Amino acid sequence: MAGEDHFRIPDPVSRMARLHEGLKDLTVRFSHLDPPLQITNGTRRERRERKGKAGFRYALTSWKKFMKAGMIKVCDQVHFSFNENDQVLTVERVVPYVRRTN
Repeated sequence: MAGEDHFRIPDPVSRMARLHEGLKDLTVRFSHLDPPLQITNGTRRERRERKGKAGFRYALTSWKKFMKAGMIKVCDQVHFSFNENDQVLTVERVVPYVRRTN
């Protein structure tokens, strides 16, 4: 889900991208757009504490650039894949957030 101020990269993707070896730019491809768009975005490391274990998690740096380029709104559900060989994060589908009414 797209947050208000970050897009955290899931652990399996950060491992495939080898971000633990060093921060680097990621290529982001928006295949859900017509025509498809591709941008480059930086990554950042955040310290986290989980169940008494210290570690890191990773996020994209230019959050507004990512959201605007992909026409993604806060709380939208983002479906993506990661190509380990090409090191490309592909946004395949964006499901708009629908607020529930009681």
